[in-house]
Amino acid sequence: MDRIRQVQVFIQVMESGNFTRAAEALSIPRSTVSTTIQALEDRLEAQLLQRTTRQVVPTHDGLQFFEAAQTLVEAFEAAESIFRQSPQQAEGRLHVDIPSRIGRRIVIPALPEFLKQNPRVKLEFSMNDRIINMLTEGVDCVVRVGHLPDSELVCRKLGDIEVINCASPIYLAQHGTPMSLDDMGGHILVNYAVNLPALAAEWEYVEDGRQRVMKMQSAITVDNAEAYIASAKAGIGIIQVPKFDVQDDLESGDLVQILEAYKAPSLPISLLYPSRRNLPLRLRVFQSWVTELLSKYGLWRDG
Repeated sequence: MDRIRQVQVFIQVMESGNFTRAAEALSIPRSTVSTTIQALEDRLEAQLLQRTTRQVVPTHDGLQFFEAAQTLVEAFEAAESIFRQSPQQAEGRLHVDIPSRIGRRIVIPALPEFLKQNPRVKLEFSMNDRIINMLTEGVDCVVRVGHLPDSELVCRKLGDIEVINCASPIYLAQHGTPMSLDDMGGHILVNYAVNLPALAAEWEYVEDGRQRVMKMQSAITVDNAEAYIASAKAGIGIIQVPKFDVQDDLESGDLVQILEAYKAPSLPISLLYPSRRNLPLRLRVFQSWVTELLSKYGLWRDG
């Protein structure tokens, strides 16, 4: 196997997270992937990957080689494309990690259109809000809501989400409806945290154009959006939530918007992917499609 092909196989293993998924993406036997990686390591006289039964983990040498190899292969593929007579078509495996509520309510229902336009793209979706390791979990891109910590990933802001305060009629009947932030002292909230145990809840509001942070007492802390909204509907406490996420509940009367003059700051929604100069076409077309999809809802504005 030629040197470029060895490097291409190595990059696919890094992106897929293990030999089996890399073999599926490349449509070659798993044994070929294994022998190719071994041949590459022998040629470089360096161990690039630590193997386990379920995944492969890059060594320090492997990470350094991966960064350099991407640039090499992208340049080679760009040179090859000059001589292709037909337009490029997006193809290959694309693993997207996305918050469950956005995935279930917005992205999945619209997928038939994307798949019709890109029949050779093989999508994989994982849906959660937790922090993931894109490299070891074989994820190509991540959609996340909220302010993100600095990282080496490329972060493209897709827009902003309107966040509102709401509670159930049951809760408001028992505790009253707060009319201002000064009324919030005796109220109870539902706390949301990606990782448990969580710190004491701090809520942010915009009051007269200024941001105000308030420490609030919480009756329950959850790490899942479904449980967060269900807790509010059960009358446990007040929540701050993206408006799109509870639109049906507001229309049905299961939840009531409160403190409309004191909304929380909007939350950015972003697409993250590994840093590279030339993105795979399958990732570029998905990025364009999901950006347009979200903008149709009127809850996002271009950032």
